[in-house]
Amino acid sequence: MHRLLWVCIALLFAGCGPRYVIKNEYIPPASSRSQPCLNNCSLIRQGCQDQCQQNYQYCLDDAYGKAKAVEMDEQRAYEMAYSRYQMDMMRFEMDLRHWQRDYYDYSRDLSHFQRQCEQNKDPNACKRRDELRRYMNRLNHDRPREPWVPTRPTFEQILVNQQSFCTTNCGCDQHYDTCFVGCGGQVIPHKICVENCD
Repeated sequence: MHRLLWVCIALLFAGCGPRYVIKNEYIPPASSRSQPCLNNCSLIRQGCQDQCQQNYQYCLDDAYGKAKAVEMDEQRAYEMAYSRYQMDMMRFEMDLRHWQRDYYDYSRDLSHFQRQCEQNKDPNACKRRDELRRYMNRLNHDRPREPWVPTRPTFEQILVNQQSFCTTNCGCDQHYDTCFVGCGGQVIPHKICVENCD
């Protein structure tokens, strides 16, 4: 119990630790002749970002069409699964009624032989009581289980799933950094605390 408490406290403090981000410091080359090269880097980055945003929008639009097709497939699969569930549920209810009837009968017999064993010290009654206890343990273990209920698909969830493949991370900043260094500049990364700092 104490160990569990310490684990919970440790996790609590771990969740409250500082959070860092990497920020780059850009030191341009000393020579002013490098300015056209740096301007070109900026143009390339802007073009990359514009293309990335355009591709992202295409991806979102495409995801809507894909989600519609997936929704039809998932709806058909759901209807088949729900039909199976209804049949399984009818079988479960029937099996459960039989199980409850058996359980009631064996419980009544167990009570009877328990009394006979305790009051009359009848060895046959005690033996039968022990057999019934073992049988009821198996019966408890074999109690019918309610079938799994299928979940109806929602278009919103399917769309979110399809859109999760779309990204605005196209590596434009990394390309810019490489270009900046190629022009003679320096890129110095700094680890900066942004949350829960000391």
